[in-house]
Amino acid sequence: MPAPDADGNDRGGVRLVELRVPLGTHTGGTSARLKRDSPGHGALGRQLRSLRPHRGRAARRGGSRPSLQERYLTRQDFAAALRKAADQQVSDGFLLSEDEERAVSENLGLYDRILAHDPKDPGCDYLFAQ
Repeated sequence: MPAPDADGNDRGGVRLVELRVPLGTHTGGTSARLKRDSPGHGALGRQLRSLRPHRGRAARRGGSRPSLQERYLTRQDFAAALRKAADQQVSDGFLLSEDEERAVSENLGLYDRILAHDPKDPGCDYLFAQ
């Protein structure tokens, strides 16, 4: 079993942009419940389906992980961290340069959806772009 980092994400392997600039904890187990014809059946869908966003102090229930608002003071701070991580991925040969902007924009979209989501809504459809 891989050891978790401070955000609860696995330490081992290639650290993707999503793990270098986390929006939450990527947990296993929930991906097995997806039906083959569900919209999130692909690899990215499995990953997002198992994301537990670091939404705020109340959502952490006393946990030690900083909320998104504590970690990234502004959307621009988050975007800058994403660009730096994506640049490093390209430099390391783990991300194609033509995919860099897509990686940044998809993560920015997810950031926006997480912050706009009503915490009283138990659904997870907001994790997916409409």
